[in-house]
Amino acid sequence: MEPLLILKGIGFLALGIALFMLVTLVVMRLWNWLVPSVFNGPKIRFVQALGLLFLTRLLVGDFGFGGGHGGHWRGQHGFNHHHAAVCQPHEHPSKTEKSLQQ
Repeated sequence: MEPLLILKGIGFLALGIALFMLVTLVVMRLWNWLVPSVFNGPKIRFVQALGLLFLTRLLVGDFGFGGGHGGHWRGQHGFNHHHAAVCQPHEHPSKTEKSLQQ
């Protein structure tokens, strides 16, 4: 492997880690700014904010940084966006037709 390619990989990894740490810091600051005053809740530390990010990832899915393919909120469950965009209104099966087919 070329040394330049290895350096680029290390640089991108360091940039990714730095951006993730920055997002965690932003979550912590926003929490500590809003939650104690609005809900009379506790302040959190950096590690707790990191845990919140992971919990969010588990409950909601990706952070919206692209690369996601499908999922509940993107229409994977039973609705074909491509079909709806290209077919004529009379070609859409009605709800009664769908229920009769099942």
